[in-house]
Amino acid sequence: MASVPLTAGDPVRVGRYRLLARLGQGGMGRVYLGRSPGGRAVAVKVVREALLWDEGFRLRFAREVEAARRVTGFCTAAVVDADPSGNPAWLATEYVPGLSLQEAVTRHGVWPEQAVRGLGAALAEALAAVHAADLVHRDLKPSNVLLAPDGPRVIDFGISAAAGDTALTETGTVIGTPGFIPPEQLRHEGVGPAGDVFALGAVLAYAAAGVGPFGGGPSQAVNYRVVHENPDLRGLAPALAAVVARCLAKDPRERPAVPWLLNELGHPEPADGDRHTYRGAPAPDGGEESDGGVATAGWMPAPVVDSATRMRDETPTEPMPRAEDGRPEPPADGAPEPPSGTPPRARRRRLRTALATATALAVVVTGVVVWRVSADEEKDDSRPAAPANVEEIWSRSLDEGQTMAMATERAVYLENKERHEITALSVAGGSDRWARRVKASDVSGESDYVKNTVGDDIEITAVSGGLLYYGSGQYLYALDADNGDPLWKHMDDSFHPSPVAVGGAAYAHMNAFFYVLDPRTGDELWKHVFEGLTSDDVSVTGDTLLTHGKKELIAVNTRTRKETWTYEADSEVETAPVAAGGKVYFGTKDGALYAVDAASGDEAWRGTFEGELWDGRLGGGAGGPEVADGNVYFENDGHVSAFDADTGRVLWRKKQKTDEVTSLTVVDDTVLVHDSEGYLSALDADSGKTRWREPVDVDDDADFGIVGNTVFVELNGRLTAYRAAT
Repeated sequence: MASVPLTAGDPVRVGRYRLLARLGQGGMGRVYLGRSPGGRAVAVKVVREALLWDEGFRLRFAREVEAARRVTGFCTAAVVDADPSGNPAWLATEYVPGLSLQEAVTRHGVWPEQAVRGLGAALAEALAAVHAADLVHRDLKPSNVLLAPDGPRVIDFGISAAAGDTALTETGTVIGTPGFIPPEQLRHEGVGPAGDVFALGAVLAYAAAGVGPFGGGPSQAVNYRVVHENPDLRGLAPALAAVVARCLAKDPRERPAVPWLLNELGHPEPADGDRHTYRGAPAPDGGEESDGGVATAGWMPAPVVDSATRMRDETPTEPMPRAEDGRPEPPADGAPEPPSGTPPRARRRRLRTALATATALAVVVTGVVVWRVSADEEKDDSRPAAPANVEEIWSRSLDEGQTMAMATERAVYLENKERHEITALSVAGGSDRWARRVKASDVSGESDYVKNTVGDDIEITAVSGGLLYYGSGQYLYALDADNGDPLWKHMDDSFHPSPVAVGGAAYAHMNAFFYVLDPRTGDELWKHVFEGLTSDDVSVTGDTLLTHGKKELIAVNTRTRKETWTYEADSEVETAPVAAGGKVYFGTKDGALYAVDAASGDEAWRGTFEGELWDGRLGGGAGGPEVADGNVYFENDGHVSAFDADTGRVLWRKKQKTDEVTSLTVVDDTVLVHDSEGYLSALDADSGKTRWREPVDVDDDADFGIVGNTVFVELNGRLTAYRAAT
């Protein structure tokens, strides 16, 4: 599991464990790499402070800690310590050095059949241990499977529950991750061991194909496919697909039991002491011993084992130094110990960002920045200080429940999901342009799925062609983006697409089709269905709509309403297609940038990353290449590159001081780059030289968005706009 350094807001010690780095975070709290006084590495989950005011949560957490202590087995991470009544409450488990399955597939690609079978056997063994303790995991997914050198471990029992206990879950609450939640749970029909078997099948499909069996996109759309549609298992070998299909049966009674899966996928057989192999998944070289005599799982792909081995070797194991009085030494930087006995501070919400910008002759939700928002919490009015090269324009507090959803060059749009309110602010001064309580679907007469899973909260999905689109219940609504006047609603079966308006038509794209609406009335004009699953990414240039499947870039003529060409890349397409100057540019999972002729679909050129520059992960990135002044700017994790748009010649490449670039935009002669550490950099567009690098949202509870050179930071319930120097 990859780690990042601690920041000023992180504790330095929890219980008897010194915290060394942050491993990740989720809805319940943050997870840290810790070290015991004796040098043992542990993963310490610290509960989010806002939850500690809820006595019901404390009771649930204490009961789940006690239940998790009962889980033992080769393929689980054992609980070693906990304090569910502390401030903060925390849980320490065995530290598993290695990538998550999600990271492994992203970095190194999909797994061969034999490796997937070995993985399935190991996970079945872990579920057997969980179910033997009379528990149900309820959140088995690729990020909760860690791959150590000696095999996988299932982690995160933070939302597990006793198999027969319904009192620990609020009525109507759906817990889990879309695509891995079983249909019976979405229908509120109960949770049992068969639900974990469903999740296991989805995890194996992900390992074999690189995508979940029910595709991606908005959670409502994924949940709908789980309940109503068959899984897509075309990327799996036939024999493996047959096993996975049984796991994914809609009726939990038709799913296989865990012992059957162990026998079918490969039962563990002892080999040379404590090592394990799995029938049907032998080590490639006939052995399993790694350097240092530590057992390895020989069926795992070699690059995954290598990554896990390096992480294991880098794990600190020496005992903590002690001062003369026998107490552990304080941290080297003199950071104070966390106070004891004090009430928890209110933790602010964390926003998630994804950037979509327009380029010449291309429309990708034109000029819009999209924020994904987690649950609202208490807030204070402290404000971030402006860095030297980032000038504050305005700042204003947000109402309770109000969050930023999108911004264009003219307006910032706020939404209050539960109160059904949308507010438009002026980008120039932050003042209200208009505010409106909008319509929301009446779901009282709808199915249980719509009432309990979809609900009637509102969600802004796009601003395009002068309209603001939002979804609620089973409908897509449109407002006039300039004054907030309601225009129409369209039945979209709760999919809530993000329409792209071009030339008097609004193209609403889903995972296997798109339909075209009249933006004046909301009437459906026509519809196009693809043969297989496609991405939600869509661009429209002239008479051509562009989207992509797994490896294919697909062009549809919007006049003839027929597919005109398909181009197949060597790796999975990872970014939205961007059209400019008669070419279409897109990036793939292996880090390559492609240029394809927009009229014929012929490849014009491709740029690849090799040697030290190459990294198989593409990261969240800028969501697509940026085309400006005859150049194409592209990021591959921490690298930013500039290519000649016509020839593909590399103009420059620049490694950033971070592992991942999270957004990239071009303004005049400047490339503005935001990174995963919360810094904004300005690069010279011609040479790639860094002009400046400033912190903008290094506080982990802040978030960032950018339109042109206007930067938005939301922190502590306050939205602040800055202007970046270019």
